[in-house]
Amino acid sequence: MVDDPEDFGAIAAANALSDLYAMGARPALALSVLAVPATGFPHEVTAGILRGAADTCAEAGVVIAGGHSIDDAEPKFGLVALGFAHPRELWRKSGAQPGDTLVLGKALGTGVISTAIKRAAADQPAIRAAVRSMRQLNAEAAAIAVGHEIHAMTDVSGFGLIGHLREMCDASEMSARILAGAPRLLPDAEALAGEGFVPGGTRRNRDSVALAVDWAEEVSSVLRDLLCDAQTSGGLLVALPSSDASALAAEWEAAGYAASIIGRMEPRDTATIVVEP
Repeated sequence: MVDDPEDFGAIAAANALSDLYAMGARPALALSVLAVPATGFPHEVTAGILRGAADTCAEAGVVIAGGHSIDDAEPKFGLVALGFAHPRELWRKSGAQPGDTLVLGKALGTGVISTAIKRAAADQPAIRAAVRSMRQLNAEAAAIAVGHEIHAMTDVSGFGLIGHLREMCDASEMSARILAGAPRLLPDAEALAGEGFVPGGTRRNRDSVALAVDWAEEVSSVLRDLLCDAQTSGGLLVALPSSDASALAAEWEAAGYAASIIGRMEPRDTATIVVEP
């Protein structure tokens, strides 16, 4: 939820391409999917959405090869994103090993800040930081990761950090232990969550992982919401040997990503994920 049409299109494109980067694929082609009201909707807004997506695709080296548009009361936009990778070189959610360190590539809080934007409660610095994060392609993060021993990878989007980490744990038949305060947060995200600007998707995420997560009592409800916050165009989440984790995090940081080491993978236990203070 952003106000500028170009931001809207650019974020939608970055979000769609992120799935390819998370698998080690090279994005190549995209199809636009546009839904806007057929009458009464400003043409300059539609043009802005398409321009923002086109700029992001150009940055990624992606050709928009066509698309489809429909008449719809609520504006929507996205991409069908297609890419290429050698089958033996794909990164998957499975493959994490005991002792692997978890590295996250972006700060959390886009869902909370987007909800605050919708209710006119977010300050401009927080909005700019969230938009900048959502527009940031994961292309360079993926390119940097190629030089490291990646055991498992996914990207963090609508299911939140905990939801996508649970998918990695289940696919790898592993558990994870993370520190609640380790992931970096977008400016004002914690304060806004504390004021109640928590989207419905985030609440559903938290409910859906209730039986899979062992929360330490000291972990506040606000941090629990942020760890489950539904992200748009979030960061890559990687499991790799602990000896290599600091180097990856530092390289991502140098490339402009809000990287953080958030925990480790462990042999399968009763709780899929343990969250410590």
